[in-house]
Amino acid sequence: MAKKLFIILLLLILGFFVISQENIKIILSGIAIFLIGMHFMEDGFKQFSGGTLEEVLERFTSNKYKSLLTGFISTSIVQSSSLISVIIISFLSVGLISLTQAVAVVFGSNLGSTTTAWIVSSFGLNIKISLYAMPLIIFGVIFRFSKNSTYLGIGNVFLGLGFIFLGISYMKEGFDTLKDSIDLAAYSVDGFIGLMLFIIIGMIMTIVIQSSSAAMAIVITALAGGNILYLDALALAIGANIGTTVTAVMGALTSNQNGKRLAFVHFIFNGITGLLALVLIYQLKDLVDIISLFIGIDDENYSMKLALFHTIFNLLGIVVLFPFIALIVKLSEKIINDDKMRKESRPLYLDMANLKLPYNAMISIQKEVINLYDKAQKALLHALSIHTKDLVKREDIDKILKNKPSKIDTNLDEIYKNNLKELYSEIIEYSLLSQENMTKEQHEYVAQLKIASNVIVKILKDTRDIQKNMDLYLNSKNEFVKKEYLDIKGVIVNTIFSINQLKDSNHDEVEISTIIQMDKDKLQDFELMYSERIDNLIRSEKITSKMATSLINDSTTVFNICRNLYRIANILFIKDEKLRMLGDIDNETEKNI
Repeated sequence: MAKKLFIILLLLILGFFVISQENIKIILSGIAIFLIGMHFMEDGFKQFSGGTLEEVLERFTSNKYKSLLTGFISTSIVQSSSLISVIIISFLSVGLISLTQAVAVVFGSNLGSTTTAWIVSSFGLNIKISLYAMPLIIFGVIFRFSKNSTYLGIGNVFLGLGFIFLGISYMKEGFDTLKDSIDLAAYSVDGFIGLMLFIIIGMIMTIVIQSSSAAMAIVITALAGGNILYLDALALAIGANIGTTVTAVMGALTSNQNGKRLAFVHFIFNGITGLLALVLIYQLKDLVDIISLFIGIDDENYSMKLALFHTIFNLLGIVVLFPFIALIVKLSEKIINDDKMRKESRPLYLDMANLKLPYNAMISIQKEVINLYDKAQKALLHALSIHTKDLVKREDIDKILKNKPSKIDTNLDEIYKNNLKELYSEIIEYSLLSQENMTKEQHEYVAQLKIASNVIVKILKDTRDIQKNMDLYLNSKNEFVKKEYLDIKGVIVNTIFSINQLKDSNHDEVEISTIIQMDKDKLQDFELMYSERIDNLIRSEKITSKMATSLINDSTTVFNICRNLYRIANILFIKDEKLRMLGDIDNETEKNI
């Protein structure tokens, strides 16, 4: 109740100033329009890239040096460190990158966010930027009438740029005229206390408006209008840098463990960087003056000097802290450890935040289906009295088949009901939610992943159907039927081993597709040979009619299981639609599914 009253009181005070103070109204309008522009820009790049931005970030974050550069370039282009952070956190949640690489991206993103200050100080203040705002807004609206997501994204980017330019123009106009009525520079406080005061103001301003870019735009336009002193503006920039980490920490409270760790590292980085900038503020100010002479910044152009200061102290933070990334990551993992005993049915990768990013949602589903497959594979092997730890090298297959197994008590119905059914349902539900904003190709791949989930469940049920006979005849006194059951057990084990090799390999999709097809051809050849062997055993009466019936039914089931395992591999490890179609299974097997 008290919170609501406080908000109402705050809105009433704000409303009073908006109505009674023309300059304040113009400045606040500029801030509001700027923030709307940032929102449209961020949303536009999500739609326009159609997963391209995510693919680029995934591809160019293979080590911390590439991650640093990628973070800088991507943030400089999209002008939204929050968007890059959302993508990176979602990458962490699906295991596409390590925490070390994610931290390096955040370091680079912090530096990339300083380009906003350069745009505002060099472009926004030196020309009549509102002239460019209106055409961008007009074309943005036109593009937004399109139903194509790419054109819709371009429209949002244009609208975002237009609103940002318009917001800067309003803020500049407001601060230019505000000095005639109120001289804010007169309230400057000298010394360390003054610097700390303006750092705190910068932090609060960034926390309130939830954007360090908008905060820097306000500071630069206020400085250009002569409303604040240069040194105070430097302190405000430091405060804005620290304030943005508070926003990140608040946003990470509902995030997963890695999201919290990344926010913690972000806080550490910006906090230490801000402390360095405060301690060295006068030395950095002198350094800015020296560099300004070399790059042609006018001695009185304090707005561009502020942009340079903003870049230099963020670069300083990277230089100081980058060698210690591994240590900072270990510290975050030690402090933030939410690992508890997981239910087997609990999804590992279906982060709801990823639904906003279609490509990342697609990868989340792919990873979760692989997780479902791993759990089902473990249950399948246990049903055949094989421990997963015993199947690591190809030589292990011979040991498994030669040695008499100790039975592992495995109830596949119970495992499915208690562990895998809920996980399967979660995958299907998440898939349905995720497909709304996906491209046609992404939509089709998610549909294939749903099929793979269904096939995994079918494999588990098929294994249940053969489990009893496998236990019975592998311990039979009839050596002929025992050998045949041992062979079909070997077929399953070899198939699982081959698929595991594919999953852990660095092969490209063409190589994976080729290997799957070769393995399927071998399986088909063995099936034909095996059928002839059963016929010979029946004709020679080496096995009873009951054994023969069981063997025919169970071998058919086993070969169907193996074909379905290869079908799953074809879907899980090959995202290219044409390659998947080449490696798809025959119609007869599809009917069985």
